[in-house]
Amino acid sequence: MGKKLLIVESPAKAKTIGKYLGEDFVVKSSVGHIRDLPKESGAIVIAPVGPDKWTFTPKYVVSDGKDKVVSELKSAVKSSDEIFLASDPDREGEAIAWHLHEVLAPVAGKKPFHRVTYNEITKSAVTKAVADPHDIDMPRVDAQQARRILDRIVGYKVSPLLWKNINCPNNRSLSAGRVQSVALRLLVERQREIDAFKPETYFLMGVEARKREGGATFVARLARLDGEKPNVREQLVVNNLLLDLSGAELSVEDIKAQPKKRHALPPFTTSTLQQAASSVLGFSPGKTMKLAQALYEQGHITYMRTDSVNISEQARAAAREFVEREYGAEFYPDTPNIFRSKADAQGAHEAIRPTNIGLVPAQAKMDAMELKLYDLIWRRFLASQMADARTTVRTVVLGALKPGLAHRYRFTASATDIDFEGFLKVMKLSLKAKRPDSDEDDEDTDEVASLPPLAVGETLDVARWLADEKQTKGPSHYSEASLIKALEENGVGRPSTYAATIETLKTREYAVNEKKKLIPLERGFLVCDWLVKKLEPLFNVGYTAKMEAELDKVEEQGEPMNDMLSEFYAKFLRAVAECAEPAPDKEKFLAVFAILDEVKEWKPAKKVGRRTYDDRAFVESVKEQMESGRPLSSRQLEFLVRMALGYSSQIPDVEARLKECGVTASSSPAAQKADDGIVRYCFEVLDRIGGMDGNPFLKSLRDQFEGGRGLSPKQLSILARNVGDNALSLPDCEEVRAKLAGYADGGFQDNVSDPTIPKILDLFKGVTEWRPATKKGKKVYDDKSFVESLVDQYSRRNSLSPRQLMALKRVAVAYRSAIPDFDAKAEGLGLKGVPSSSEKSAEVVEGAADSKSTPKRRSRKKAK
Repeated sequence: MGKKLLIVESPAKAKTIGKYLGEDFVVKSSVGHIRDLPKESGAIVIAPVGPDKWTFTPKYVVSDGKDKVVSELKSAVKSSDEIFLASDPDREGEAIAWHLHEVLAPVAGKKPFHRVTYNEITKSAVTKAVADPHDIDMPRVDAQQARRILDRIVGYKVSPLLWKNINCPNNRSLSAGRVQSVALRLLVERQREIDAFKPETYFLMGVEARKREGGATFVARLARLDGEKPNVREQLVVNNLLLDLSGAELSVEDIKAQPKKRHALPPFTTSTLQQAASSVLGFSPGKTMKLAQALYEQGHITYMRTDSVNISEQARAAAREFVEREYGAEFYPDTPNIFRSKADAQGAHEAIRPTNIGLVPAQAKMDAMELKLYDLIWRRFLASQMADARTTVRTVVLGALKPGLAHRYRFTASATDIDFEGFLKVMKLSLKAKRPDSDEDDEDTDEVASLPPLAVGETLDVARWLADEKQTKGPSHYSEASLIKALEENGVGRPSTYAATIETLKTREYAVNEKKKLIPLERGFLVCDWLVKKLEPLFNVGYTAKMEAELDKVEEQGEPMNDMLSEFYAKFLRAVAECAEPAPDKEKFLAVFAILDEVKEWKPAKKVGRRTYDDRAFVESVKEQMESGRPLSSRQLEFLVRMALGYSSQIPDVEARLKECGVTASSSPAAQKADDGIVRYCFEVLDRIGGMDGNPFLKSLRDQFEGGRGLSPKQLSILARNVGDNALSLPDCEEVRAKLAGYADGGFQDNVSDPTIPKILDLFKGVTEWRPATKKGKKVYDDKSFVESLVDQYSRRNSLSPRQLMALKRVAVAYRSAIPDFDAKAEGLGLKGVPSSSEKSAEVVEGAADSKSTPKRRSRKKAK
């Protein structure tokens, strides 16, 4: 092994760089981050050190699935004399380098660590970076840690408030995020603007004209009516104007020629690349970044996470040479184009550009999608270095001529002629005006594709007068591209966060992308409205942008991370405290404690997963909390009331007494608690049926019930359905079903008792090799487990559902080559003509009724 170890993030990058450094180096990949905050709470230790001052200490752990990677890197470190940390040149990359150092330093001993950075993966850039290493930039690392801590505090502290206060399906998947929630607010507020907008009808009037000697017609718009801008809103006015113009002819009153220059756009930053790829190629921001990452790692483009439009002098010189060689010296500007980055951009970075301008897209060999993005980047960069396009906008003014006209009419039409293509030689752009806040062309302009040769005083024929009914257009929905633009303009988030932010909005079902428009959904409205109502100071555009600026200060000015986080945390705690419900009356706690003091025999402590539920210990802990003067919560009171109701056998008239204390059952979650007697009956019947212990969902319900926590009506409904569906093997099945019918929403399955079922199941006894299990999303498709679950169910129920039977037949057909004499048996078992599960997905089963899925969800489940 070589004496120098260089570590990058990705295997693809390692492979590319390994070709450049020769035998002295071994190049390894960390495969992204090797450490992260653990998912559970307590990952950040927040310790007070004074009034409104805290320290924030993250407790990192090796990321899931990275133990093997870390072990291999440690072995490589032991065999090396020097370690070069070559992760990406941004905050995230600096943090990765620091984490690598922290994990590997203990095994490195006194071996030196070096930090190397480069903006492009080319031999010259990489070798130059290795020859000139530097130390890890700790202010940049602190900025990344501060961002991570901010996001964790907001997500872990605010998301539970959403779960508690927002009532919607699957509300435990609701989440809040420092940038995500502001982006959602922009979508929701824009949607409300659209909903509130009242379109007004107006008429766009004009004329279709042609030269006297014939030829193509062109359209001119009515620009002035009696010297004023026309504002025609009623059909009656239109009719009168058309009547007035009837029989009139046109005269060319004026022709104006205005020279204009069109400047090239700057090379791409991360956000402008995402916007252009969305508008031009239809790529989502996530897809764009994935393709750009691949192009970067292959050495085709510079680093793709940047907010700078700077380019190196070498790149500028290469572009000049290419332009002058391929297009001519006149296509390169007299003075090189210099673009200014935003004030908060990272100036040391470059814009996104091709590393080799000579690799023209037509000759590049790469994946089709990568090529489309490369072509966009290549053209944008090359165009940014070329001369301005020179155009002439020719505007013709027409007047209406007719004796006795009631009004004065002036019509205009404009066409743009390209005098010199300049950068348009490589980057075709529409020259038509755009609507504000939209990618659509403005329909109300007088622009036309071309105008015929005309002279002042020339008379033109009228082909027809025009009066198009229009409606005023309100605000447009955000597209993914325009939302990124809005976030960037408002200083919310950073280039590396935009794609993930939009993806989160979609995966959380806060918004959906319909016809390139981001439409907020009901869940999004609920979350946004609650956050704005309760925590508006934390989730407004201005404050979020201010936090981004504070993070920049940590990185660029060395502001202490804990000072910046303390300022945020103080405001955060005040905002969260203000949105909390007022603490319940202490007297109510004392009254409930007095009632619970009558309990002589407490239920034994029950361990469910990692948690232990102990009624007596809970009561004592709340008493101790009250005696110490610490604030109590409404939730604690609710649990105590629920607990008291659970001991009704030891506390006489408990419900009436609670009501006297001002704590009624209706104000407690206990009112939403299922009947314990029916729940107990369900579990007794399940014990009689047998064979149900393997169902994890039913086991969790039993643990919950036996732990003293009642079931909800919805949980009872699922439990009752499972019992009724599995009761077919019991002699009193009808009696069981009759008793549970009122609790089982949707009723019970009418399963099939088909005599062919056991024979079809027997076919699989000869199958020795099964197709490997596959995973699609969260669903696992496993033929062997599926068949075994149906065998188990049939042994208990003596039946399958119609959907299960059809799925079983399809799986059988898929294994026909492994089943002896299949063709001879198929016809008698109803398998002829049935498509196999490899031809048509047969494993999607609206599973056995004792599946843990809800009735509305369709997924392949093992039968029970």
